[in-house]
Amino acid sequence: MANAVRNKLVVLHGWGHDKALWEDFAHRFPEGDVRVLDLPGFGEEPLVDGEWGIPEYAAWVKERLASIAAKEGDGNGGIVLLGHSFGGRIAAFVASERPAWLRALVLYAAPCLYRPTASVRAKIAAAKALKRLGFARPEAGRYAANAELREADAKGMGKIFRKTIVFDETEALRRIAVPTLLIWGGRDTYPTPAMGREMHALISGSTLRIMEQSGHNAHLENPILFYGIIRQFLHAL
Repeated sequence: MANAVRNKLVVLHGWGHDKALWEDFAHRFPEGDVRVLDLPGFGEEPLVDGEWGIPEYAAWVKERLASIAAKEGDGNGGIVLLGHSFGGRIAAFVASERPAWLRALVLYAAPCLYRPTASVRAKIAAAKALKRLGFARPEAGRYAANAELREADAKGMGKIFRKTIVFDETEALRRIAVPTLLIWGGRDTYPTPAMGREMHALISGSTLRIMEQSGHNAHLENPILFYGIIRQFLHAL
């Protein structure tokens, strides 16, 4: 267990979440072993720029964690980064850049691959064709089916949301070189376990664990099992 104690676990939350939803998880570890960050625009962290995408969020995280590593003596590979959903997209990009302080990575229900269905591709092509002809879809029709996008627009984060959804990290995943655990809910509808399996194939030496009875928020739905999986991964480092 000594290795797990030396490693600091840093959590990046999902879209629309904040560090408060990870308090129960963090309290299961000895004090100081887990730190949860509010990402800009969520929780207590103010929005920096409504034009940001995943690379900009990753740069913010790297700067914040480099500072933490320097202050707490983790600069030579003592941080394990756990990213959930949106936070997992960011964590994967950070890991692909191979910072010296990164010891390992946990990608949890992280939709790092952009794989639009045939129907979605057709809709995108049609929308582009209409735009070239000078037509635009009514705003109500464009957003009516996506509550998250409407909420993001209301908070000045609509462009961030749009950039995030279509950001593909296929090549970034191939550059990840630290021990990596992927955790997926077997009942997650987006991203589905199939994406988890594809990511597992792209990240050399990675491990995939599927929590068969859980959905997208497995850490809330089955916190004891989720904690046990993380604890086991940390113990093996």
